[in-house]
Amino acid sequence: MIGFRPHRHMTLCIDQTYYGFVPYTYFPGDDGVYAIEAGEAIIYQVQNLAHNTFCALKVAKPSHRSEHIARATEIAAAYKHVAGLFLGNRTCLTKTSHPQLIAEYPDLEYAVLMPWLAGRTWASFMFDGASSARYTRAQAYGLAVATVRVLWNLEASHLAHTDIAGGNVMLSPDLTQVELLDIEGLYTHGATMPKLRSQGSPGYQHRNLDHRGQWRPDGDRFAAAILLTEMLTWANPYVRALTPDNAESLFQPKELQASTTRRLDAVRRALAEICPPALALFDQAWASVDLSQCPDFSTWAWTLIQANKL
Repeated sequence: MIGFRPHRHMTLCIDQTYYGFVPYTYFPGDDGVYAIEAGEAIIYQVQNLAHNTFCALKVAKPSHRSEHIARATEIAAAYKHVAGLFLGNRTCLTKTSHPQLIAEYPDLEYAVLMPWLAGRTWASFMFDGASSARYTRAQAYGLAVATVRVLWNLEASHLAHTDIAGGNVMLSPDLTQVELLDIEGLYTHGATMPKLRSQGSPGYQHRNLDHRGQWRPDGDRFAAAILLTEMLTWANPYVRALTPDNAESLFQPKELQASTTRRLDAVRRALAEICPPALALFDQAWASVDLSQCPDFSTWAWTLIQANKL
């Protein structure tokens, strides 16, 4: 339970800049502010009062606050110019960096201030029937290539997101670029393993995770194989028709790595049609005993880029 309860007239001073909380517009007379509750945090929309720009203030729930968030912020900042890691432009509030603010609002310890990204995630795109119906094979290739380039860059830098899922990938309006969300769990080589480690999101989890969960150098490989397959095959109307309207991913958790299902057969046929070499990579990940047996992102990137030239 978070004790921090901001209201529409409240301001915070962070690094000599004042931020106001954006009102919840559906109830103009109420003191409520715009907020989104996620599994591990509550995300408030705040406004930089000097520049009239919007930011996100991500306040971790008590059980998820840890020094690892501060370390991940430092790591992400070093890669903020890498495609897909724009949210590396962030500030983590700690007792050391912002002692007065944390003394006044203890629940803001390890909260993160970052840019507010407007747009839709891949998961919300899948929910949108009209947009999905207009989704083309060319867009599918372009989006998958843009996504794998981001993941390839991460892996080449000895980093892993650790919770790749449709809800953590923000799309540009033209479907040619992506940004990764929820990067607080970022893995980096040599860092101390956090107490709470990502086990992945439903619909993207490998069945055999060890004590590290997905907090490991190859932690994104299985989830990304599912995500890339979603992006490539979602242009197929039969695949969409077999996916429940309220599904947050292409496969239900109980279906992952099953020997055969109706949806799996349809997805494999669609993938073989749009990109035959990618089917072999998907099959390798699907049959893998552990994450280390999943294809790496240089292989995925080379396969998709070459196939897209044909």
